[in-house]
Amino acid sequence: MILELIGWVGSALLVFSVLQAKFLRFRILNSVASAVLVVYNGILGVWPMAAVNLALLVINLVFIARLLTSKQQAKAFTWAEADPALQAWFVARHGADIARFHPGLAGELPTARAALVFHDDSAIGIVAVRGDGTAQLLADYVIPAYRDYAPGAFVYSPAGPLAHWGVTEITTTNPARGLVKYLRQMGYVAGPGAVFTRTLVPEAI
Repeated sequence: MILELIGWVGSALLVFSVLQAKFLRFRILNSVASAVLVVYNGILGVWPMAAVNLALLVINLVFIARLLTSKQQAKAFTWAEADPALQAWFVARHGADIARFHPGLAGELPTARAALVFHDDSAIGIVAVRGDGTAQLLADYVIPAYRDYAPGAFVYSPAGPLAHWGVTEITTTNPARGLVKYLRQMGYVAGPGAVFTRTLVPEAI
């Protein structure tokens, strides 16, 4: 009975892992499932399946190591100012998810400074502000699959678009609930009237 339960748990985890949108979460859950199935098939003596799951476990661990390393490497990211057509394409492609965090962004982009954020060759996010030294944050969005990579640290670094635009202070008012935790992680401080502010100065970036 216990052995059968181990098999069901491993199989359930395997199925659940492939439902994950985030790469790191997928790899971690898939690793756990593979490890459980290695034990299960090993006890039963089904060596071909044990070998397959052991290989998957090793592959997953390699990718997890790479993902964790990428989270710390600013060189994995770059950005480029986007023309209106490219901005519109990105927002249209990811509009439903963007609207969860930045409703109305499409209408604000014509008066914004905007940049697409890239990881290797993939466009993974958009940053948009209004203003120069003291700017209003209109968007700081990354597609779900790449949120494990922590590109926010790059966006607010000296190599990111905000520093290039000369932003010294950035604010956003009454952010979406799903965005608040991220803003705090990025160093924003909540003030009166649900105004979140982050200061960017050369000594502190």
